[in-house]
Amino acid sequence: MALCTYDEQSRTWYGIQMVSIYNPKANVGEVLNHILVRTPERIMQIDMDTGNRMTCAEFRTRMIRFVQNLTDAGLRKGDIVAMANGNSENVAPLACALMTIGAPFNPLAPGFNEDNMAHMLRLTEPKMIFCDDSNVEVVGKAARSVLDGERPIYVFESSRTNVEHAEDLLKPTGREEQFVPPHLGNSHELLSMILCSSGTTGPPKGVCVTHAQIVATIGSYPMAKPMTVFNFSPLYWGTGVYVLLSTFSGLSTRLITRRPFSEETFFEAVEKYRANFVFLPPSYASQIVRHERVAQVDFSSLRMLSLGGSYVSEALRDKIDQLLPNGRTYNSVGTSEIGWVSCDLAKRKHGSVGTPTINIAIKIVDEAGNDLGIGEKGQVLIKGSEPFVGYYKNEVATKNTIDERGFTRSGDVGYFDEEGYLYLIDREKDIFKFRGFHISPSELEAIVAQIEGVLEVCVVAIPADADHTTELPTAAIVRSAGSSLSAKQITDIVDQKVSDFKRLRGGVYFMDHLPKTQTGKILRRKVLEKVLQLVEGNKVSC
Repeated sequence: MALCTYDEQSRTWYGIQMVSIYNPKANVGEVLNHILVRTPERIMQIDMDTGNRMTCAEFRTRMIRFVQNLTDAGLRKGDIVAMANGNSENVAPLACALMTIGAPFNPLAPGFNEDNMAHMLRLTEPKMIFCDDSNVEVVGKAARSVLDGERPIYVFESSRTNVEHAEDLLKPTGREEQFVPPHLGNSHELLSMILCSSGTTGPPKGVCVTHAQIVATIGSYPMAKPMTVFNFSPLYWGTGVYVLLSTFSGLSTRLITRRPFSEETFFEAVEKYRANFVFLPPSYASQIVRHERVAQVDFSSLRMLSLGGSYVSEALRDKIDQLLPNGRTYNSVGTSEIGWVSCDLAKRKHGSVGTPTINIAIKIVDEAGNDLGIGEKGQVLIKGSEPFVGYYKNEVATKNTIDERGFTRSGDVGYFDEEGYLYLIDREKDIFKFRGFHISPSELEAIVAQIEGVLEVCVVAIPADADHTTELPTAAIVRSAGSSLSAKQITDIVDQKVSDFKRLRGGVYFMDHLPKTQTGKILRRKVLEKVLQLVEGNKVSC
């Protein structure tokens, strides 16, 4: 069976077309409840930090209690709930409960600083907020700065006496056995969640994901056999959401940990818990292959190691593939707007991100929107079985992203070969990623430009290593006349104003001038070339 087909008339590549086994008119809560009831004894989730194993029956009980207690607390269909949480034991049951109520959740990065938190809270105006003990102060300050009136903030796994505890919403109601998930209306319009996605400039936008999109994902991606699945991503990342959904679509067991990435935690997942499927960004994978004991680790359980989120080098894949006796690496691409887009499931081809996945259509167009053929480079447009409906409260961005045929502009430039393998060769805009986090150069430039002694600034991305596993934010600066501003002064100021992932890890480089066009626009590519020359010069001098 071919994994993709090409329609020459429309110049569109299609992944395998599958009809969802669930009714597209059903709401997410109805589908989740049905699956949990069918397999009550199946282990749904394993907490690597505590060893706790949660069956589907227990997961369903917690989900129901969240539904009933939150409803008693006044939460209703259409109310938005912010979730600034890592992967603790009760986060997944809460997220599923919110979708069952019809209250879309907005997952935020647990490590967001106050400004990033405040931006999304201002946009979504949540009725309730959930966070962790580690970020409750930041979340509280952000909420008070942008939201009118008091909003309840529930904290997971906290010993504080002056906060509302999320676990209180798990108290027995006495009505669990009578629970029937409500039908909430049109799944094609009803929002299940609002994911964060960086735009071409500035802070994140709110990506609206409908119930129909989630039901299609659960019903169209059955795995060949149950797997133990793992990644480090919280629900803020699309990969975190879709690995959670895989426990419903593929009857798999999800490993969770509160710990940040470390090689030893990864080794524990594959050796002790026998993980079969793992997703990693290339920056993590690069650290793993360099670890001193990687050659002694038992990788025999690992069948699929999916890499994505940024550029994946062939050399890195070669090193990992040599470690996997019963599996291999897979190069994957996904977007918050569409979900899983492409993967090299059939075979690996140098430089390719694979063929379109199930129910995905991809076409390449030129700047005028004309369809291009095989081997022709242009803008990459994507469409799923259920349409992307747009960005929350942002009609301009929605209009600029969705074309008149319902395709979503990915912001990437690429081409297809004759076998339907997609190659991404550049970004249409200047956004880049550090360990999966989107970085907006203009946002950092706006901060640096306000520093006294800075005349001009351009932020570029330099590769972190020879394998290009991630990109480091780097500032090229022209100082004002007479200024003695130092690189350390600049990084110290920026560090105080941005979230950790936005720090200028690539460094600060001073120049006499920045390359520009005749109209005065800074040539970012030329700046990058000059920065890379300076980086190489520093290596030689060392």
